[in-house]
Amino acid sequence: MKKHSNTLRDSIVAAISLILAGAVGITIAVNINNGKIKVKIDYAAEPAMISAEGKYSDDVPTIDSIDGGGKFQDMINVDGADPELYYELGSMEQVNTTSPEAFRDSTLGRCIVANNYFGAQCVSLARAFWWDYAGFDVSTCGTGLAKGMMNCAEENAKDKFQVIWNTDEIINGTWIVLDGQTTGHICMALGSVQNGYVQCLGENQGGIPCEGGIGGAGTNIINISVRDFIGGYIPITYIPPEPEPEPEPLAPDTGRQ
Repeated sequence: MKKHSNTLRDSIVAAISLILAGAVGITIAVNINNGKIKVKIDYAAEPAMISAEGKYSDDVPTIDSIDGGGKFQDMINVDGADPELYYELGSMEQVNTTSPEAFRDSTLGRCIVANNYFGAQCVSLARAFWWDYAGFDVSTCGTGLAKGMMNCAEENAKDKFQVIWNTDEIINGTWIVLDGQTTGHICMALGSVQNGYVQCLGENQGGIPCEGGIGGAGTNIINISVRDFIGGYIPITYIPPEPEPEPEPLAPDTGRQ
C-alpha cells in the first residue's frame, strides 16, 4: 500500500508541477523518490516561440534550466563486477536510431535505465542512443555528471559524431549538453534554435516519474533554453548532404569560327 501511495504521490506532484509551471512559471522539483528531490527544473514564465512565425506549442512545457538529474556511473563500482558486462547491458535497450523521428517514436514515454546505477537519468537515454547508433558507451569523462560529457568530446564522438560548440550549429538530432550547478543535462534537439529555445527529447526532465523505485522520469519533449549550452554531438548520418553546385552556364554559341 505504501509503494502504491508513493507512486500516486509522485504522479500527482508531476501533474501539479506542470499546471503551476504553465500558470505562474515557478521553479519546482517534479521528480521525487523517497522524499528526496532528484532534479530541479526552472520553468519559464512564458511559453517559448518554437518557430520564426511566433507560434507556440501548448502541450510542450517551456523550461529555462534543468539541474540535478544528470548523474551517471561510467563503470559500476562493485567488487567482482564485470565492467564489460556492465557496459554491454546499456545496448540491450531497444531503441531506433535511424532518424531523430524514429528515436523519438521509440522512446517517448519510456523509462530507459540502460543499466545506469542512478536509474532513468538523462544520460541513460543518451547511453541507449550511443550504443545503438555508434556501438560504444558514452563517457562523462570521470565526472559522473551529464555536463562532463564535453570534457572528452573526441572520446565520445570518435568518427560517429560531429562535435559542435555554438548554438547556431544545432540541427535536428543534435545531442545538446547543458551546464548546471550540480550535474547539468543532456537531451536530443528536435530542430534548430528558435528565439533562444529548442525542442528537446530527453529523460528525467519533467516527464512522468518512473515506477518501481528506479528513479528518474520518463522520456518527454520540452522547449529548453540554450542559455546553459556547453556543446553538442551531431550524429554523422543526421547531417544533411551539401547541395551539389549548379553547373557553370555554357557560353552562348555565336556560330562564329
